[in-house]
Amino acid sequence: MNRNWLTGLVVLLGVVMQMEAKPPAKKPAELPSFLKVCYRDSPDLNTCARESYEALRPRLMDGIPELYIPSMEPLIVPQVKMDQDSGAIYLHSVYRNVKVTGISKHTVNELRLEPSKLKFIVSLTFPKLHMESDYSIKGKIMMMPLLGDGHCKVDLVNITMRTELIGQEYKKNGANYLKINNVKVKYELSDVHIHLDNLFNGDKALGDRMNEFLNENWKALAEEVRPLMTKALVDILRASVDKLFSSFSYDDLLPKGKN
Repeated sequence: MNRNWLTGLVVLLGVVMQMEAKPPAKKPAELPSFLKVCYRDSPDLNTCARESYEALRPRLMDGIPELYIPSMEPLIVPQVKMDQDSGAIYLHSVYRNVKVTGISKHTVNELRLEPSKLKFIVSLTFPKLHMESDYSIKGKIMMMPLLGDGHCKVDLVNITMRTELIGQEYKKNGANYLKINNVKVKYELSDVHIHLDNLFNGDKALGDRMNEFLNENWKALAEEVRPLMTKALVDILRASVDKLFSSFSYDDLLPKGKN
């Protein structure tokens, strides 16, 4: 049986939006046979892992339910909530029917496994992510009131996200499993463009000025919400990877070499 957990994990780490893959109708008994086997004690482990991932790319468009990976193009997210009431930003916002495009066009910058430390590192770059959704927002940004309920569009340019997972082994049903003890996420981006329709109850003059303000000050605003975004990404990644790790044993996910 071909077995390698990394292919699924890389994609999960690459999805930077609030998402949750739809689980398969029936819990799989084993990993899909189309995955290339990579052994944890192989000197070529990282090369094998990258090759395994590249071989999986054509399947990403439609998703892989067996690995809890949803369809990538477009990625549909029913709802995202983001609230912050510290620093220069006080906002309560909800985004519904979120559609994200551009996720499948990422490149892999780094893909490193350290089985002896149960450490897994992935860095991905997305040239551009385009998001559209219905939104509702109320609050203040840098002392300026912000109120709106309508449609929004956001373009994120040249986003790089580096994720580090550190796991711990435990026994279940006589087999070794992994659980994630620590998740670290760092991300950078080059540019942001945002447009919110129907701000201030449709007042075009106020809405245009607020959109202009948001786009001119995106760097400062992005730093203000960085702790919130980082926490959200950590929570999402932990939940997604935990599903994978609880479904398959460590020897299934990353087996020892054959003697």
